[in-house]
Amino acid sequence: MERLRLHFDVIAIDLAGYGDARHLTAPKSIAAHAQSVLNTLDQLGIQNFHLLGHSMGGMIVQEIVYQVPTRVVRLVLYATGPQGSIPGRFETMARSRERLAEDGVERTARRICATWLLDREASPAFELLAALGTCVSHQAAEAGLWAMEGWDGRDRLTSIQQQTLIIWGEVDRSYGWSQIEALWRGIPGASLAVLPACSHALHLERTALFQTLLLEFLLAPATRDAAATG
Repeated sequence: MERLRLHFDVIAIDLAGYGDARHLTAPKSIAAHAQSVLNTLDQLGIQNFHLLGHSMGGMIVQEIVYQVPTRVVRLVLYATGPQGSIPGRFETMARSRERLAEDGVERTARRICATWLLDREASPAFELLAALGTCVSHQAAEAGLWAMEGWDGRDRLTSIQQQTLIIWGEVDRSYGWSQIEALWRGIPGASLAVLPACSHALHLERTALFQTLLLEFLLAPATRDAAATG
């Protein structure tokens, strides 16, 4: 955020049930999360914007594009896919819900966060990621798994007309290549960056490279998109 703020107004939204909004009830659909984000932007008086979404957030920003296509300038889909019931995920959504019920939020979050890093618990970024991962209510964690499982945007990819950058770590244990390829081949003119030797949270593992890719994409001269407004 510090790097991006040198060039843009940056808004990082806590979804209902997560972070500083974890006292709120989380919806059980990706479309409802998207509408909540749009409500916040409307309250702030923001008409046009770039979007970056990671993981489930990547599904939400795709849904935002579908809901308000003329307001989104450029789109970054980071370690995400077009299908919520993610094929090849380290475990099924149903199993994640079972383990959430058995183990609780903290143990579940730490276990899943470990899969997001190349070196798992041995990664220097693990404790930071795990601390963030536990900032979620039990209701939101369960609702998020239901929301992802019930969402599918594959048949709408060709309607995305924004300049789009897809970023993926080659050892991502959550989203396999089939999901990334579907985005890349499905969205007209999308660009793809595959970063080596990193997993699902590659912004913590390849920070400088991630920031460089992101800024070069967002600051490049406009081609078929309009200039963004702050």
